Amino acid sequence: MIFAAQTRQLRYALEPHGVQLVYATGPFECEPGYGVSPFFDDCGPFYCWSPNDPLDFDIQDDADNVNDSAAMAAGVAEMLDDLRYEYGDDTNDSFVGILGFSSAASVAAGILAAQQNNTEDPFPTWCRFRFGVLINGTGPPARFSTIQGDCGKEFIKFPTVSVVGKQDQWLSQSRLLNTYIDNELMICLEFDNGHKIPSKEDQVQEIVSAILAAMHKTEGSM
Repeated sequence: MIFAAQTRQLRYALEPHGVQLVYATGPFECEPGYGVSPFFDDCGPFYCWSPNDPLDFDIQDDADNVNDSAAMAAGVAEMLDDLRYEYGDDTNDSFVGILGFSSAASVAAGILAAQQNNTEDPFPTWCRFRFGVLINGTGPPARFSTIQGDCGKEFIKFPTVSVVGKQDQWLSQSRLLNTYIDNELMICLEFDNGHKIPSKEDQVQEIVSAILAAMHKTEGSM
């Protein structure tokens, strides 16, 4: 899996702390994303989390937005059920955080926002994420509920680690995503990187420390 290769340094650095990264496949087949070629050209088919580019949500008409939101919600719900089947555990203790990179960071933030709005949460009740890790997000939180309206503009009140690349061509979108997160619960790390998963040892260790700090904030609910 491409994302497993991209996050291998982070995965190895988290393992001594008892944290395991579990990988899920997006529900929609797509063209290779930014940075995939030429290294992963032979790793297709390729998948993503949205039927259309999340950056298009603000320029699509309402009907298209509703259709995309419903399709994403169904795809994410199916993914969560697949994880429960694969790992045989629905005790709400195994999957404590959610990590997303690029457009998936917006999806991860949208899942946290949906959980926060309990009456409109379309996802299984057995899986409650307690913190988020958003790396190089490319837009605001994805909108899942067809009746959500503007509630997605409320602050996300989950401990959140935001990793931003100062050389990222979507830097402004990463910073826009951060405006949806409660500042008191966010740890923001900015590195002199482009649109990539940080792999330098010092950067990885900073991210690990931030993830452990976010987990510590959730201990009362775990």
